[in-house]
Amino acid sequence: MKLSVIIPVFNAQATIAELVEQVFVDLKGIDFEIILINDGSQDKTEAICDEIAAQRDRIKFISLRRNFGEHNAVMCGLNFVGGEYAVIIDDDFQNPPSEILKLLNAIEEGWDVVYSKYHVKNHHLVRNILSAINNSVTNFLMDKPSDLYLSSFKIIRK
Repeated sequence: MKLSVIIPVFNAQATIAELVEQVFVDLKGIDFEIILINDGSQDKTEAICDEIAAQRDRIKFISLRRNFGEHNAVMCGLNFVGGEYAVIIDDDFQNPPSEILKLLNAIEEGWDVVYSKYHVKNHHLVRNILSAINNSVTNFLMDKPSDLYLSSFKIIRK
């Protein structure tokens, strides 16, 4: 298998079914799977994901007992990757599935990881502020180059 699409899901009953369908449209012709990780949603997300996974054999569904946070949900999903590459996308269309092919094409040039970069971030102000703080701390503690943006929308080599 070429690609695993990891989607940490939290209270996404309004978007997840449409997102999964869009991934299937945008990755037509690619050998891929989708790994949905429900991160303790309090709405109908778990039931919707369970139904989606039952309808398609290329979908794995994992449901965590409580909310452990996006990063832990991603780490959980990485344990179930069957693809040569794993791409991580948000459950709310913040990362357009159509952009996955650009990341896939870039990593096939020989990179181990390829990060996306937003032209405009449509996150809430608080999330943007926390992201900026996280980036500054990472720059300081890890001596990360300031022009390297560590986006959650990325593709990694298995």
